[in-house]
Amino acid sequence: MLTPFLLFPQLCLFADYEPLVFLKCPFSLTGHLAFNETRVPKRCPDSPRITFNVSYHLPKYVHDFYNILDTGDANCPKEILRLTPPPFSGNCSAETFAPLTTVSGLDASFKFEKLPSWSVNLLHRLDHLVSAVVPRRVQTLNITDHLDVHIKTTRWNSDTDITINGGTIWIPTRYNYNEKLHHPKKNSIDYGFTSMCSLVNNKLTTFHDRIIQLTPELRQDFRANDTFLLAADCSDSPKLAVFMLDNAKGIQIYTGGNYVVYEIANQQETDPILNINDEQLINLRNVVYQYPPDEEIYDFRVYLDDEDVLILENQLNGAVVQYDRKSIASILLPTVHKGRMCGLCSTRIH
Repeated sequence: MLTPFLLFPQLCLFADYEPLVFLKCPFSLTGHLAFNETRVPKRCPDSPRITFNVSYHLPKYVHDFYNILDTGDANCPKEILRLTPPPFSGNCSAETFAPLTTVSGLDASFKFEKLPSWSVNLLHRLDHLVSAVVPRRVQTLNITDHLDVHIKTTRWNSDTDITINGGTIWIPTRYNYNEKLHHPKKNSIDYGFTSMCSLVNNKLTTFHDRIIQLTPELRQDFRANDTFLLAADCSDSPKLAVFMLDNAKGIQIYTGGNYVVYEIANQQETDPILNINDEQLINLRNVVYQYPPDEEIYDFRVYLDDEDVLILENQLNGAVVQYDRKSIASILLPTVHKGRMCGLCSTRIH
């Protein structure tokens, strides 16, 4: 559904946005921009109008490649790509999965209706410029009426093909946009604003970027009944604790005075059940659970994202817990809180 935004009295934007979801759907932005004087207050003008449809996508072979991919490394399984950002560390680097996560194409179309003369003149100049650099001889590309742009790259060479209204320009260079590696959350980690701890099967990467192979002896030092402590806020006012159940049976999270438990046993993919304090069972399919309920300011909320990853957002300290509902988990934490944390994620054992 297009949502109108009245940017200025003479400018109105209708837009609908869908993010790129790995293995499911491309990024898309559709809508139109209208600008003109209107006699009705807070009403968008009908024309002039620019209608747009922009999308970018991963390579077409991604689904087939992902299905047959076997890294042969339990510490670097393909399933880490479901988390955002994926817990890359050590020999498990983003380059290993670059063919699956690098954007290979962008498609954009613009249609112009009843534009003012100054806009048409600018489009005429753009038409002459592009027509002059297109390898084949063309008189006009009709850019004043519409603009269709298709940008295509391939993993196997360093070229970029840009097609504008049917005229193709070849550029001997390319810009690689990795949808997972260049995600804003990953940038926040790279710049030091966010710290991440992850557990991939038995490989632990701490908040201090140390890689530790978990052993029964190491788990024993952080054991609590049938769980072991991955990370906890050990300040005077604890706001978060994350425990992993033994034998990769699930996850238990303490936050906002509540225990949130997800156990793999007896779970069905279609009906993922969350246990709240042994008092309430929540089916997370198409549901966002938050506490306190129906409040604008809440302590935490839990949901399944578009890639079926269990997400807990803790508003008390800004932490985000991700769990693939099998054997991969990560904790994103504002770096300013890292010094308060204890547990395996804060250990400095080499």
